[in-house]
Amino acid sequence: MELDLDEIREELDDLNNEIVDVVEKRMELVTKVAEYKDEKDMQIVDEEREEIVKQKFESIYQERDMPEGRGRELAELLIATAVDHEEEILDREINR
Repeated sequence: MELDLDEIREELDDLNNEIVDVVEKRMELVTKVAEYKDEKDMQIVDEEREEIVKQKFESIYQERDMPEGRGRELAELLIATAVDHEEEILDREINR
C-alpha cells in the first residue's frame, strides 16, 4: 500500500484539532483553579506544582520512548499558557 502524503497530512490536521480541543478543556479547568486561588488569596505561580507537572510529562514521554526533554518543554508551554490565562482572569476579577 502506497502512502498518500495528503491523507497523512489530513490525519495530522485532525489530530492538531483534537490537541487544541484538549488544551481548551485544560483552560476551562485552569479557570476554576484561578477562581479558587482568588477566593483563597493564593499566588498564581506555584513553583513546586509546576515542577511536579514537568516531571510527570518527562516520565510519560520516557515511558513512551519519546524524548523526555520535549515532554518537559511541552509542560512548560502548557504552564505558561495557564499562567497567562490565570493572570487574565484575575485581572478581570480585580477590575470589575
